[in-house]
Amino acid sequence: MNRSLRLGAILLLAFAVIGGAYTGYCYHRDRTPEAALHQIARAVLTEDRKLFAEYVDEDAVLTTMHADVSALLADNIAALHERHPSDWFFRHDTAFMYDYMATHRAEYIGTARAVLDFYFDEARVPITKAEGNARWGSDEMRAFAAHYAASLEPARIAGDRATVNILVRGDDSDYGRLLPEGALTMELVRQADGRWTLVRISTDTIRTNGFYAFIDAAERYWEFQGWD
Repeated sequence: MNRSLRLGAILLLAFAVIGGAYTGYCYHRDRTPEAALHQIARAVLTEDRKLFAEYVDEDAVLTTMHADVSALLADNIAALHERHPSDWFFRHDTAFMYDYMATHRAEYIGTARAVLDFYFDEARVPITKAEGNARWGSDEMRAFAAHYAASLEPARIAGDRATVNILVRGDDSDYGRLLPEGALTMELVRQADGRWTLVRISTDTIRTNGFYAFIDAAERYWEFQGWD
């Protein structure tokens, strides 16, 4: 499996696990950051692209996620090599990783976008090899969404921007055990009509269930799939 789809899986896992928030959150006001995340979760679970687009700035989320993941990989490359010495991707230095991720930026974001396209259009038939990979990725996104639950902390609002911390937990299945627990932060912006839209999904190395937990999950996933 090529690296673009493997790294794209890290980006798309975040969307998949948001779906777990749908059954665990009840809201009473429709103009709150929490309500917006509830609607995104509903859109993921019901595969409603129109609803998804109302509450997600897809361009902003994918571009910022790529930038954030690039920086986390590059700035922590030594720790990642120590953590996973058999993964050739971590046998490089910071400068190489920044250059590599910049070179493949359009490819990786394009792959993530294609997976979303196939996810929200299950009847679409792939024609090219790249589309076949994207279709496979969308099916994996469904598999992940079925095995994760997410709990939301209260939103922290500053003017027209808000952040919401989310704790993701996997169930006792093959997919669920890949990521027992992961922490994400959602950033949202309030629109003129009062609706909140998601613009960034991030994590960090400070939280023990943050960036390294997702990398560890990705490494387990590679083994689970039999990739080298």
